[in-house]
Amino acid sequence: MWMRMSYAQYEKEHRKLLKKIPSKRIYAYMLSNLKASLASIGFSEEFINFFTSNFSKLEFKEFYKKFEEEIKNVYSIGFFQKIVPDYFSKEVIPHIPKSNKILDIGCGTGILIHRLAHKKKFKKLVGIDIHEYPEWRHFKSSKAQFKIVKETAFRAFLKKTQPDNLLLTWTLHHMNYNEQARYLSNTYSLMKTGSRMIILEDSYAENLSPRSGKNTYASFMKLSTSERKVVMSTYDWIANRILARRKNVPIPFGYRTLEEWENLCKAIGYKIVKKVFIGFPANRDINTPQSLLIAEK
Repeated sequence: MWMRMSYAQYEKEHRKLLKKIPSKRIYAYMLSNLKASLASIGFSEEFINFFTSNFSKLEFKEFYKKFEEEIKNVYSIGFFQKIVPDYFSKEVIPHIPKSNKILDIGCGTGILIHRLAHKKKFKKLVGIDIHEYPEWRHFKSSKAQFKIVKETAFRAFLKKTQPDNLLLTWTLHHMNYNEQARYLSNTYSLMKTGSRMIILEDSYAENLSPRSGKNTYASFMKLSTSERKVVMSTYDWIANRILARRKNVPIPFGYRTLEEWENLCKAIGYKIVKKVFIGFPANRDINTPQSLLIAEK
C-alpha cells in the first residue's frame, strides 16, 4: 500500500537533513540551483520563492495546503508523465537492444515500461520494485506487467524470468553500497551471456567532461567530495519526500562516481560497452549530475 508521511515524520527527517548541511555557503549553493531547476520544469515564481525562502523552517502542513494542487499538476503530471519519458526517450531507449523480454529493476511508477510498450522492437516488458505504485494499474497491458519483488526473492525471480536485457534507471542510489553490489552480482550470475544492463544514475564523472551543463559542472566540482554528496542527498530527499511524497522509497544516498560504478561492474565481471557523462541536462526537477553506463555479460 502506498502511504504518505505524517507531518511529524517530515519534520523529523527535515531536521536531520538540515544538520548535515556543513555551511551557509553550501546552503546558498543548493537553493540557487534549486530555484533554477524548479523553474525549468514549470513551478511558479510564488512556489519557488516560498519554498526556498522557508526551506530551513518549512511548515509542511501550511506548505501543502498552499501548493498541493500545483505540485500535482507540475510534478506528478507535468514532470513524471511528460518530461521524464521524453528524457528516457533521448538518453536511455536508444541504447536498449531489440529484445523479446526486458526487465526494469526498480521501475518506480513504470513510466519507462509504458514508453517502451509503444516500441515494436520490445516484445514483453516486466517492471519490478519493492513496493507497488498506483500507476501500475494504468500502465499494465498484455505486453507490460509489474510485480513486487523483494531482494530475498530476486534471484529466483530473475532465474525464472530470463530477460534478454535489463534496465536500472535512478535505482541503485536508493540502495546502500552492499545492496548495490549484491544486486549487480546476482544479476550478472544469472543473466544470459551477451545480455546488457543499461544503468542511468545520479552520478558525476571525474575524468570525463559533461555533455551538457558545463558551467554547472564546474561550480559543482569546486565543492569537496563530501559537500557534493550532501548536495545530492538533500536534492534527493526534496524530490522523493517533498515533491513526490513517497514514504516507502529508501533514500540511503548511495552515490558513486561514474568511474566507481565502472570499477564495481568490472570487478563483478561485466564488460563495459559504453559510458556517457550526460552532465547537468535542462528541465530537471533537481540539479543532480547524470551518467549512463552500459554493461554486458
